[in-house]
Amino acid sequence: MLQTKMAPSSAVLRPYVWAYGMTTGLVGSIPLAIPRTARPKQLLTFFFADPYCTDRPGSGHSDDSPRVTVVGPQTHARAGLSVCGHVDNFTIHFQPSGFNRLFGIPMTELTDSAYDAYAVIGPGIPRLEHELGDTPGFAERIQLIEERLICLLGCHGTLDPVAVAANRLFASNGVHRVSAMAADSGLSTRQFERRFLAQVGVPPKLYARIIRFNAALDHKLRWPRRAWSRIANDHDFYDQMHLVHDCRAFTGESPSRFLAYLEGVPEFHTFFATENHPRHN
Repeated sequence: MLQTKMAPSSAVLRPYVWAYGMTTGLVGSIPLAIPRTARPKQLLTFFFADPYCTDRPGSGHSDDSPRVTVVGPQTHARAGLSVCGHVDNFTIHFQPSGFNRLFGIPMTELTDSAYDAYAVIGPGIPRLEHELGDTPGFAERIQLIEERLICLLGCHGTLDPVAVAANRLFASNGVHRVSAMAADSGLSTRQFERRFLAQVGVPPKLYARIIRFNAALDHKLRWPRRAWSRIANDHDFYDQMHLVHDCRAFTGESPSRFLAYLEGVPEFHTFFATENHPRHN
């Protein structure tokens, strides 16, 4: 059985870091399959026990994840992950532009990809990995990582209007219009879209769709008896078929089939159901 804990970041880091998560436990000899769908956030995950494996489609083989992995925003379903053995992961969930603002990396280089953090971030990662590995408590890991991230704030200044707009888009479950966000930022629509893409890694209209779909999925997992038609209406879809279309685009399955798949991995319901709502655990 696996346990996932989630906690929001401190106020000073909230514009850059959405939340922290830690998953611990034991998976038996039969690997636990984890779907990889379109998701809006950038992640930095430290694996302190057995690694996750990335499936190679059609080959029957898989590759171990790096010990510290950077994951960019995902725009479509990809080959799944699997895990067995001991699990001890600590993840930083960044705000839409948070990774770019803290580390200065153009997010288009990370979109639909996952890389070894040693290569992406550089020499500070080995020491941080060692210190976090020696600190098993969730609260203690958060304190340690926040001390390191706060040190980066002075190097990169405050958020610009595009970053502020991206954070608001995520917080609103993707319902803001691009033209309105551009106007609020004092930019033309084309200027806004170009800067948004560099900071977030996904064009704003597509990013809003991905956020909106994840919010709808989160809603369904929290309240499974609620009808899809009502969820579609609550999350600014034109109608239920609009939601079905986006679900197929972002998961490769219909809503009912994807939920049936998730029922087979109950240990990861918390992972999916906290997409836009971090909770203290």
